[in-house]
This record gives sequence, C-alpha cells and structure tokens, in this order.
Amino acid sequence: MKTICNILASLAVMLLFLGYLGHLHPIFDAIAIGRWVAIYAFLAFLFLRAALSRRFIIAAFPLMALVLIFILKSLGPDGEDGPVRVYTKNLLYFNTDMAPIVADIRKANPDVVVLQEVSDRNNGILADLQLSLPYLSVCPWQGWNGMAILSRWPLADAEKRCSQDRALMAVKVNAPSGDFWMIGAHLQHPWPDIQWPLLDESLPVLKNLDASAIVAGDFNTLYWTAAAQKVGHLTHTRPIRTKRPTFFLWNIGLHLDHIWASYGRAHVRPRFGSDHRGIVADVWP
Repeated sequence: MKTICNILASLAVMLLFLGYLGHLHPIFDAIAIGRWVAIYAFLAFLFLRAALSRRFIIAAFPLMALVLIFILKSLGPDGEDGPVRVYTKNLLYFNTDMAPIVADIRKANPDVVVLQEVSDRNNGILADLQLSLPYLSVCPWQGWNGMAILSRWPLADAEKRCSQDRALMAVKVNAPSGDFWMIGAHLQHPWPDIQWPLLDESLPVLKNLDASAIVAGDFNTLYWTAAAQKVGHLTHTRPIRTKRPTFFLWNIGLHLDHIWASYGRAHVRPRFGSDHRGIVADVWP
C-alpha cells in the first residue's frame, strides 16, 4: 500500500508539472485544468503514506496544508473596485427568454456589456439593451454563435476587429477617462478540440493595441492555462478572479468565464436560463 501511495503521489506531481507546458502542446493545457486535483491528490497520498508508516507528525503537514488551502480558497480573491463596470454573459444560443438577463444587466448598470452566443433566436436582447447602452458592435460569425459588445460610451467602429472564426473580437471604447480596447472572447474547448488552432489564427486581433485593454468572455478554460495566459500576455491584463465558478460539468464547478484587466473586483451572476453564469466586475483597464 505504501508503494502504491508513492506511485500515485509521484503521478500527481508529474501531472502537475505537465500542466505548465501548455505552450508546447495543447494536450498539456487539457491536463492543466486538473491542477488543483493534482495538488489535492499529492497531499492526500503524502498524508496516507505517512499515516501508514505511523509517522503521525509528518502526516500532520500535508493535512495542515489541505486545511489551509481550503480556508484560503474559501476566502477567495478580493480587490478594489475600478472605474469601469463590465458585464459579460454567455446567453446560450437556444435560450430565448432574455427578460431576466436584461433585467439583471439593467440592475447592474454596467458601462460595457460583452455577450457570447448571440444567435438568431435571442438577438432581440441587443435592441432592449440599447435603450441604456446605445453603442453596439457585433461580430456575427455563424448565425447561432455571434458576439456583441454594447457600451454607454461611443465605440470607434472604424477600428472594430473580428477574428476569422469565433474566438476574439475587439473594439475601441471612447471613455471619458480615456480610450481603451474592449476585447470579447469565446474560445473553443481545450484539446482534443481546436481551442489552440483557432486562438493562434485569431491572435492578430490582439496585435498593435494602441490603448489599454479589458478582456471579457467565455474562455472555455481556466485562468492558469497557457491559452488564457496568452491572451493576458498580449493584452497586458491579468484575471480578475471570482469566488464562485461560472460553469458546472458533472457537478464540478469551473471558472470558464473571465474578466481580465489591471485590477478590480468581480462577482458572479445567476444563470438565467443559460448554462453559464455571468460576471459583473468593476475594473481598471
């Protein structure tokens, strides 16, 4: 049993290490999604190995580490509110009941809204939101999977950028405090899906940005993966993390929807008929 614990602990460490190599191959980004699972597994097997050896003082260390991690993660991230309020939401393309989402967006009173899966079925939400957010930019792509950015401040439509396929869009916002690029993201799923090929194809959208940036959308991956970090690197932003996950897969909570900026504070909103929760954040570009 001790040998099995040693093997499994070593395997957890190996998977943890491989998860940092997503820039070498997309398969490692898929492995990176389980980073916390690998950490918990390593500590659990370390504790079990020490307990089986009756080294209870040594066993106390991984147990204390597990408790400390749970405490720190329950506290979650916190930050200072910034001057730009952003609301991002994956609508779910066949969800036609937009009234609760419109009501929640109006209640949040954001400066900019970024929507994913804007489809022929639900695009009536754009006209409803333009009553308070009059400036609109849309990248339609497929009829079921468009993206839209709405703003209370003027958009420089001449500088709108849409990637060739669904992945990224960008438009410059002429805010009173200074221009910034609002970038919408809706990446594909990680390997074995085509997340990285489409992201690589879409990166020109993020080149030569002549102002600061905010990124928001459905990344379909976690903050620490190489794909997400690539977007952050090119836009000089970092994730404004939320305490609660935005998507559940087999009852496992995942932070798939992100807002990236310099600093700020973010909160998760209800699903409202979608499979993703939205996020509202007060950030600095």
